[in-house]
Formats: sequence, C-alpha cells, structure tokens
Amino acid sequence: MSSHHIVRENQEPALFIANPDCLADDYLNQLLEWSPTIITLSEHYDLLKSREIKVDVVVDNQGLDTKEIEEDLVLIPYSQDYFVPLFKYLDEKKNHAVNILTDRVNIVDYEPYLEEFVIILLNADRKSLLLKKYEKWLPKGYSLIIENYRGNVEDLKNLNHLDINRYEVASDGFISILEQDNYLLISEEL
Repeated sequence: MSSHHIVRENQEPALFIANPDCLADDYLNQLLEWSPTIITLSEHYDLLKSREIKVDVVVDNQGLDTKEIEEDLVLIPYSQDYFVPLFKYLDEKKNHAVNILTDRVNIVDYEPYLEEFVIILLNADRKSLLLKKYEKWLPKGYSLIIENYRGNVEDLKNLNHLDINRYEVASDGFISILEQDNYLLISEEL
C-alpha cells in the first residue's frame, strides 16, 4: 500500500480549534497530517499562525481587519454564540463531520446539530463522542465516561460501574450500548 494519500475536499472531518491549548501537540499534529479544513476563533488566529498552522476559516467576533489577514482566509462574523455560524458554514460546504478541540464538553451545546453532524470533542486526555449507540473492542481496565445514559447499568455488558459516570472495561473484548432514544456523551482515553 502506498504511503501517499489523496484527500478530497471535505473527505476528512473539519478541525475546529476552539481552544488551541487543550490538546497535546503530538495529537494535534496527527490531526493536521490529514489536511482538514481548519477553523478557529478570531482570538486564536495569531497564535495558530505563529505556530505555522494554516487556518482556512476564522469565526470572528473581534472585527478582524481583512487587510491584515491571509488572502484566501474565510471570515465568518458572529456576535453571541459561535456554534450557529460554525455549523451553518460546515453545512454549506457539505462537511458533516468535525473534530473540535475544546474544554467545553457539554452535550447541550451540540444537541441541535447531532442529527446532521458527526461531532468528536477532543481535549487533554479524552476523546468524546456524541452518539445514540456504541460498540467497540476495548482492553481490560480501559476507562470510559458515559454521560446521559438513562438505561439500567446492568445492561452495560463487560463494564464495571465505578461511580456516577465512570466505567472500566471488565475484560478484553467488545462493549456495547444498545440504541438509545437520546444522545450519549462517551469519553474515551486518548
């Protein structure tokens, strides 16, 4: 197999950097290798530029001067919450998957967009998925945080319940959470 990859536009999830300091550089570099569309907030644009990260889109609430930015950079203004313009832009570009670097891991913020978008939240030590069902092979001792689960804990096979939302894989193998009516926030170790 060739090590050369041809990545078509919007084939890879977009990368929205809401907080550039919440993920270790080695993980960030792994995401950047796939040449995603990179979106950030205006307050992080200069920092990312100084780190030689090519930003494609800035969601701007600071009135950036268009004369001082790169020629092909897209500016999207917003005044209150950046989620509406962010997801509107992604929808217009037909890119319905996004990785978000953020410490804002609250399912309520993302719920309005979950029917149309695959959203993965990344921060210091966790990758958080927003889904209605979950199945994955995991090693014994692996830690999961499962929020918004409304079923019986006994129905969660191969998981030991540690406390409120924390679980540990009981033995090497598959764990699964059957289809739920609501979205779950499942946080995996990085």
